[in-house]
Amino acid sequence: MASCRAMIATLGLGLALIPQAHAHPTLVRSEPPAGAKEKAPAGVALYFSEKIQPVFNKIEVTDARGVRCEDGKALLDTSDRSVLRISLKPLQPGSYLVKWRAAGTDSHPMEGSFRFEVTN
Repeated sequence: MASCRAMIATLGLGLALIPQAHAHPTLVRSEPPAGAKEKAPAGVALYFSEKIQPVFNKIEVTDARGVRCEDGKALLDTSDRSVLRISLKPLQPGSYLVKWRAAGTDSHPMEGSFRFEVTN
């Protein structure tokens, strides 16, 4: 009986030590939202499902001609490391493409893109 308990305890300890699978960050929402038609934003904010690493992150915003519109580099929000932000140059009415790359706790980069439109 004692050897059975020891075996169960050892098995339980072994299962507890198995590394947990880490999910990759997913984009939960953005400001401006994907597909939005609104006045020119001063910046773009991306909200992820988990904290983002401070390296390997990028946000690019381009207009319909492919001209880059960022004003600086993408930075993690100082109060919430699951939020990545970038300031924008003044935007004219038209369509804009946001491409992003972010790395979660496992450093595996995830990428995505969406569009928004600036109105008068």
